[in-house]
Amino acid sequence: MDKPYQATVGKLQNVQTELRENPLLGQLFLLIVAVPIVLWPTTASMVDIWLVNETFTHGFLILPISVFLIWQRRDALKNSVVNTDPRALLLLVPCVSSWVLAYLLDIAVIQQLCMVALIPIVIWLSLGLPITRLFAFPLAYLFFAVPLGQSLIPPMMEFTADMTVYLVQLSGVPVFREGLYFQLPTGSWAVVEECSGVRYLIASAALGTIYAYNTYSSAYKRLLFVIVSLIVPIIANGLRAYGIVMIGHVSGMSYAVGADHLLYGWVFFGIVIFILFWLGGFWADFDENHRADEIDTVSRSGLTRSARLGPAVAVLTCLLVINFATAAVKFRESTLDASANLKLPARVGTWELVSSNTPTTHWKPIFENPTRSASMTYRTVEASVDLAIAYFDVQKDGAEAISSLNRLSDPYEGEWKLTSQENRSEGVHSITETVLSRAGDKINVWSTYLVGGQYEAQPIKAKVLQAKQLLRGNQSASWITLATDHDEDLEELRARLGDAWTSLSGPVAQSVSQLSQGR
Repeated sequence: MDKPYQATVGKLQNVQTELRENPLLGQLFLLIVAVPIVLWPTTASMVDIWLVNETFTHGFLILPISVFLIWQRRDALKNSVVNTDPRALLLLVPCVSSWVLAYLLDIAVIQQLCMVALIPIVIWLSLGLPITRLFAFPLAYLFFAVPLGQSLIPPMMEFTADMTVYLVQLSGVPVFREGLYFQLPTGSWAVVEECSGVRYLIASAALGTIYAYNTYSSAYKRLLFVIVSLIVPIIANGLRAYGIVMIGHVSGMSYAVGADHLLYGWVFFGIVIFILFWLGGFWADFDENHRADEIDTVSRSGLTRSARLGPAVAVLTCLLVINFATAAVKFRESTLDASANLKLPARVGTWELVSSNTPTTHWKPIFENPTRSASMTYRTVEASVDLAIAYFDVQKDGAEAISSLNRLSDPYEGEWKLTSQENRSEGVHSITETVLSRAGDKINVWSTYLVGGQYEAQPIKAKVLQAKQLLRGNQSASWITLATDHDEDLEELRARLGDAWTSLSGPVAQSVSQLSQGR
């Protein structure tokens, strides 16, 4: 038997011995994993995002880190007897209710936040408030597993572009900027999603928080370091973008112009984090008295260890029943007639249908498992627009209209990159205007959701419309995109799209309504 194997077996035996001598620790670990298992649809939705989105791959590490932090302080639980605390029900009931509502409406992030919040609440109910306080940080750290931060991409892209252009000008290099595009004498650049710095911000927040917890005893120092760890990556990302642009400029666009600039970015980020932690170490606290004070707060009177699991079992059983009940209410198969399709008129106003499934922009949105979809081109004498419709007769995981799975482009492997995005109104309709770029080509895209005959671009507001429609027994919803080449002044492009939208929005809503009634 080789030494590494013997060492591994020895460590596992030590863990087993520790859990046998400290059963409260095992109960704590059991409750931490039991809630995600019982609410498995929500857990699966988080894991899916960790797998496909590199920004949130760190989610796989959060639970092991939290468990390790608890393990470090396991001695606090030895010989401890604590009371159950029914006051936790004041948070448990609204948290479960929020999860049910979010599940029915497919609001994944609310489901995930509620699921993670239920972990400390169930521990509070079963093991008491002192135990929950003792491990407050490891339990709170679990929230880093929730994939949050995508909404920060547009403003951080804008900030990165502002900072990069300012520093390039400060360096004496002439630059012409148009939105998130800027032109130098040696070549053109664009700030795309990967350049936003959201990845660095999220990673720095997770690392900075754990570093602050382990390094400082003062709440003031911890909070200050976390704030610094949020500010530094934003500034560092601007410097990274500036450095890449200048390397490309000085080298005549020979370096830092392809995929290697992403590698440069992570190397630079690693150096910045190392410097941040090194500097933070000068103010480190090595006094462990604060940990002893926290340990002394654990109650040493109350229920036996075996009786303590009763409330947890009852709550987890209720959650399991609620999980299956909500799934039964929500899930149904589409009854749409096999011959039913989206049909639009050949001519609407001055716009004439000229082709289907062959967009003039050479771009198509990404639709994930729609019940029906259609792509067509309308043209006038002077211009053309590409219309795409994704209709979802029922809403379920992996096949729903209001979902991040439906995208204008793949930010990591796709050719088209998002360079600007803003919400605006077109008459009484709400739309999102996006500019996509590919190798110097640009297109302007309007997108919105169609729910219950109303156009709404904001996902949360569209979910509210969907909730109202769900009460009437109808789950159908659609995602609509309208695109044209970005070959004119922005206002002229908006006028073109606005004219097409005015002509087509009514027929699109009518076509979708007829399709929905054909179920």
